[in-house]
Amino acid sequence: MTLQKCTETKQAFNALVKIEKELSIEKAIVESPLIVAQGKKKSVVSEIIIIIEFFLNVTGKELEEYQIQILAGDLYEKFKTDALEDIVLMFKMARQGEFGKVYKCDTFEIMDWSNRYLESKSATRERLLKKKKEPRTEVKAGKYFSELPKELQEKFATMVSPKKDFLPRKAVDALTREKMHRELDKKIKKEK
Repeated sequence: MTLQKCTETKQAFNALVKIEKELSIEKAIVESPLIVAQGKKKSVVSEIIIIIEFFLNVTGKELEEYQIQILAGDLYEKFKTDALEDIVLMFKMARQGEFGKVYKCDTFEIMDWSNRYLESKSATRERLLKKKKEPRTEVKAGKYFSELPKELQEKFATMVSPKKDFLPRKAVDALTREKMHRELDKKIKKEK
């Protein structure tokens, strides 16, 4: 997302409205580049300032110019391993009352919204990861070799060539020990 190309405030706000319509947390996770990868801090912070000004303009809230600049720097630090779209989504969710009614608008409140947003994003990311893992765990675990999928039976056949006297190593060791004990018992009985 680049808002730098918009020279007028109205154009930037119109671009934000279009971006907001298509955004979701899932899209931000999958498709959006990280803030750190979008250029120098100064240019990214100026885009964050535009996002903040858009939110303030839409909600009728006010912050001093220096507060906006400091808040933009704080948001850059908070979201630098996320995307600019995440900041847009956070302000959209706040505007829509997802973090509670917006009675006041100060840096502390906005940073609290960012924490809540990042928690929500984390839960969404976990859900997406879980969804990705589910198809892999669908392999039916059969009780018998014949109930396994044909692919696994063939894979097993190539790994182990079946023999007539195929026994696990532990079983062979146990039988060897048993045989040794019997032979020792026989020798002891003969000596007595």
